[in-house]
This record gives sequence, structure tokens and C-alpha cells, in this order.
Amino acid sequence: MTRELIILVADGTMAAVLRAFFERQFHHSLACARFDFDPTSDIVYDPLNTDGGVHRRCHDILRPYLNTHRRALVVLDQQFGAERPAEEVRHDIELRLNANGWAERAIAVVIDPELEVLLWQDNPHVERALRHTGPSLRQLLAQDGRWPLSEVKPLAPKEVIQALIRANRAGPPMVVYSQIARAISTTGCVDPAFHCVRDTLRAWFPVEDA
Repeated sequence: MTRELIILVADGTMAAVLRAFFERQFHHSLACARFDFDPTSDIVYDPLNTDGGVHRRCHDILRPYLNTHRRALVVLDQQFGAERPAEEVRHDIELRLNANGWAERAIAVVIDPELEVLLWQDNPHVERALRHTGPSLRQLLAQDGRWPLSEVKPLAPKEVIQALIRANRAGPPMVVYSQIARAISTTGCVDPAFHCVRDTLRAWFPVEDA
């Protein structure tokens, strides 16, 4: 095996966001050891198999990488039609991977409800990517009920961010999302899906082995 990690994602937008993040000095952000990883080639997706296809066919999609990559990470949204619980989807994927050659070296991460939840922070980098000017975006979204002060994230993270992108003419969502992923602090991310990725990479690539 010549590569450390292959990451299978559900679509091109998710691939762009993760590539933007892993182009950073990600080992510092995640507090794991540095390891050889190429975001261009080691993050993959199949246009014919988005979230539902990844759920059902992850083992087939990753089969070409069984002998080239030591570990695999599968990332998808929970909201892909069937609306099954995230933990159930994760369990299904890991069973398929373990039964098809990836035993003890693959993990699934199911973002609940969807990718956009990872991007939301009360953070000037988010405002800048969304081309927001004026009063605090956090306060404005609290006032109109889209992001109550009692909530860590907006109530409808995808709908809110896409509405702001359109209203502010911030650019293609994939570009805006990637700008956020390159800039936001990982210490400010409280989402369980991100914590799963972080903790998995810390376990696979512990700092003491660096």
C-alpha cells in the first residue's frame, strides 16, 4: 500500500469543501500527526452515486483502493431521501466496508442533517465569504428567528446559507463553502460529525508517532 487515507464523499460540493480544508495545515487544526495526503487524488466521489448511492454501494466504489490505501473514511449527509437516523446509516456503511476488505480500517461519518451545518459559526470569516456587511449576521438571524440565540446553528442551515448567498450575490455555493472551509477555526466547530473526523484522524495518526 502506498497511500495512507482515501476519503469517499457524496458529491462534488462536499469534495470541494473537504479539499479546501485539507489544503490547510490540517494536522495542526486537527491535532494529529502529519501524514501524506493529497486532497486532489485522495478525496473522491462518484457522480452516479450521491448520498444514497454511497450508503448502498460504498464498498463497490472503494474497491479499487483496497490495495493502495491503508484506511478509508466515508462522508455523506443524513438527509438523502430515506431520512434514516444518522447512526443507523453509519452502522450500515461500516458493516458493508468491514465485510468487503476494510475490516478495522474504515470509518463512516454521517453529517446530520447535511454539509452546511459544518460551515456555520459566529465568525467574521463566514460573514466575509457570504459578503455580509453591516450589523452582526448572528444578531440579524436571531432577530428574524432563523438562528435563535439559544441554538448553536441556524434551524435550517442549508436554506439559510443559500438564501444569503443569493441575496448577497456571494458567488457559486461551492466557492463560498470552500472559502469558509479554508478559514474558519476548528476549535469553534461543535458539530458531532466534525468531531468524529477529528477524533478518527487523531486515533489513526497520533501525534506521538510524528
